[in-house]
Amino acid sequence: MAVLRFLDFELDGSRRQLTRAGQHVKLGSKALDILVVLASKAGEVVTREELFDAVWSGSASAENSLRVQIMALRKALGTGDTDGLVQSVAGRGYLLSASVQSPIPVEMPAPRPLESKGNLPGIHTAVIGREDFIQRCIEARRTRVMSVVGPGGIGKTTVAIEFANTIREDYESAFFLDLAALNAGASIGPTLASLMGLSVYGADPMPGIITAVGQRKMIFVFDNCEHIIEQAAEVIGKLSLACPNVFILATSREPLGIPSEMVRRLGPLDTPAEGECPVSPSSYSAMAMFMDRVEHSLDIGSLNQIDDLVRVAAIVRKLDGIPLAIEFAAARVIDLGLDQLLNSLNQPLTVLRRGRRTAPHRQQTLQATLDWSYGFLTENEKTVLQALSVFAQTFSRDGAAAICDPLLGNDDIEDAIWGLHSKSLLSRSEAGSALRLLETTREYASIKLLSSMREAPVRDAHARFVLSRLRDAELEWDKLATYQWLSSYGGLINDLRLALAFCEKTRNSRLFLELVAGSGMLWTQLGLMNEQFLYIERAIEVLDLADIRDPAIDTQLRSAYGAIAYNVHSVAGDGEAIRQFDLAASSARMVGDATKILRARSGVCAVLTTQGRYRAACELAVTLRDELGIAAESAVNRILAHNSHYLGNHEEAFAMAEKALHSNGVNVRGTLTSGANFGQKTLCLMIMAKTAYLRGEITNSLELLDELIADVMQVDHPISTCLALSVGVCPVYFGLGMNEKGRYYLEILRGISTRNSLVRWQEWADGFDYALGTDVVAPSAALDNLKLGGNGPRLENTITIGGERIGLDLLEMALSGEAGWCEPELLRLKGIKLLQRRNGEGRQWLSQGFELASRQSALAWKLRCANSLASFATAATFDEDRRLVERLLRQFAEAPPIDLVISERILEGAPLVCDAEQ
Repeated sequence: MAVLRFLDFELDGSRRQLTRAGQHVKLGSKALDILVVLASKAGEVVTREELFDAVWSGSASAENSLRVQIMALRKALGTGDTDGLVQSVAGRGYLLSASVQSPIPVEMPAPRPLESKGNLPGIHTAVIGREDFIQRCIEARRTRVMSVVGPGGIGKTTVAIEFANTIREDYESAFFLDLAALNAGASIGPTLASLMGLSVYGADPMPGIITAVGQRKMIFVFDNCEHIIEQAAEVIGKLSLACPNVFILATSREPLGIPSEMVRRLGPLDTPAEGECPVSPSSYSAMAMFMDRVEHSLDIGSLNQIDDLVRVAAIVRKLDGIPLAIEFAAARVIDLGLDQLLNSLNQPLTVLRRGRRTAPHRQQTLQATLDWSYGFLTENEKTVLQALSVFAQTFSRDGAAAICDPLLGNDDIEDAIWGLHSKSLLSRSEAGSALRLLETTREYASIKLLSSMREAPVRDAHARFVLSRLRDAELEWDKLATYQWLSSYGGLINDLRLALAFCEKTRNSRLFLELVAGSGMLWTQLGLMNEQFLYIERAIEVLDLADIRDPAIDTQLRSAYGAIAYNVHSVAGDGEAIRQFDLAASSARMVGDATKILRARSGVCAVLTTQGRYRAACELAVTLRDELGIAAESAVNRILAHNSHYLGNHEEAFAMAEKALHSNGVNVRGTLTSGANFGQKTLCLMIMAKTAYLRGEITNSLELLDELIADVMQVDHPISTCLALSVGVCPVYFGLGMNEKGRYYLEILRGISTRNSLVRWQEWADGFDYALGTDVVAPSAALDNLKLGGNGPRLENTITIGGERIGLDLLEMALSGEAGWCEPELLRLKGIKLLQRRNGEGRQWLSQGFELASRQSALAWKLRCANSLASFATAATFDEDRRLVERLLRQFAEAPPIDLVISERILEGAPLVCDAEQ
């Protein structure tokens, strides 16, 4: 229900809380129920019968209880001028005399969905001569896959972007994927996932992508498919088959060859016939395009004279109407003029045709155009163009300067970049200030670089520039929001792959190791840990064969190895994770790097915690504090808070988590000292919310959960989000009986862990669904997996969610471990199992659970044990059990809803007397 306000009171019915001027007003459960009914009908008389039905459901004791509760309610409200708020109306009932306001209900916090509207670029120059083609494509949209096919430079990309923008309003979002930046078909899926804002950790990202797209109406443009046509066809085929509301547009030099494809062949722009003298440039689209580029891009005035039109017609005809060639030609008008430009086209085109008779005609012309354009460059421009071809996609001016530095001086580099830009060989990216080469130009320049003597120093400079960018990325990891960090560094992954390939080819082991060691954060955030793992394996092989091992590189590689084994390989990877973390710590000690020691040893702690070895994790954390002192304080507090919670030391856990949280300062996230890649803020808020719930501070727990959820959704770090939902959010909501919210966030957990192939966290979701008795997972498989995982947080949280549905075998398994935090609940559930089997020893287990919860100050578990004692009371214990429940309820500012219902039933009705007497 909505929050109701009257005078300076605020009544929150959903949270069952009354405050006055922001201060909590202590009010019994029944009195609060009465106030809710009266406030919802403020100013109206509510009859006694209506109150009986609403609050007591017709109980015979309601008459006397009503008078008592009305007195309690008046006492709670009655200070100063509020004595008359609850008025009696003789012979009729009661009314609340205050005016009540009901604001808009508070919405459930929701995670950030896949909100991106896409990255479809615009067209910054006029699209000429393609209007009819685009209109025919629109009219032919009876299939969901269309490919625009034609030779290089024919304008496929321009047409695809214009077509997609034309139909864009009919779809939720549109994504543009330039496959030209990829040198392997296996990169298509991960790159698409990154564009969509998805982090994919598995070897096959397609299930996660398909899950994210689902039934949504979306456009996908796959540009430049030809060099990885088979893999592109496979990805497009899967996506179109599984997602019925997507429209996929592909560009390629050849059809995809899949059943659902409609092929639209794009020809050249129309040109005048030989000897024809057009009266207007608009008569032919090739001429219109040439004139548009000359007049608007170069601002040299109009070319409408008859002689000019004749020359333009000859130029576009010699270029066979290929748009890219026309763009190059138009750029030369400003310094060559039409006559010299026309004359210069004769020899290169003729020579190229004669030299490559077996090549397709349009490919001959495009090659001739590139050769011709290249021939007009200065030597410095040629050098820079060749060097820029080593970039995978876009690059900055700083990047261009860095890779050209071995060849030219700064002034020469800057002049050459300006010259290439003015000649349309270098353009700005659609996204902003970044520079890029058209793919055909990049390929051409790459061939020139290969034939020169410059390739090795340029590619070496490129790899070192990538390494410097990786170092910048790590420094900014905890300072930037995720979307800002990815915007700055996400595209670096393609250049990293090229740099690694170069290092392996040239056997530059040192640089290869530095790149792999320094790129862990990039692979992880992009969800490419499986691909990273392959490089790490090769890097460690290289490292082991080295005469002298570099400990700084060794610790980075092995910590990353351990993190992959932990998150992706789950239980099967625990042993290897510990081994790699131990080796990483040894290397970090050799160079005295406290941060890397902390990262490696905290990784071991994470594995120990997962295995339910909480005391061992605490002991390891203490040795870290002894070894590293103040440098380890924050990380140690985080580890101790986590494991103290599991050991049942709730007050200590809360205090340590709060201390670690405050030490995080203004950082967006804090994972650099966490071997398992957990965010420090995430873990601290999670522990504080969980322990507050167990201590009976329900309002505080819910507020901390709200903060935790908002934080993980904003940071958008999949591993931290899975941790928060698994260990904090879902267990607390289900524990309170707020099942709708619990299931809501369980679905989010399942989606994130599945999309990102995080096996460890998928298993948590499976365990929770098993506990809830859903049909999402096969019960036998989930049970076997729980037993295989052994003792630890996953088993314990699964049992607390499942409650009485959990079998005695799992209870005994958990009780054999160190599950202090939920041991009172485990003892209670075992007692119930025995009592249900008419075993009188069950009450002893219930009593043990109550006593342990009392020692732990776990008020939530105490109430649950007291309820069970009263529910299974003997004739001799009934009165005392009932009084115990009543006393405990008074200790709560707000009792857990699921337990409050049982407590009220006990206080108002007869118990389920246990037949199993002594």
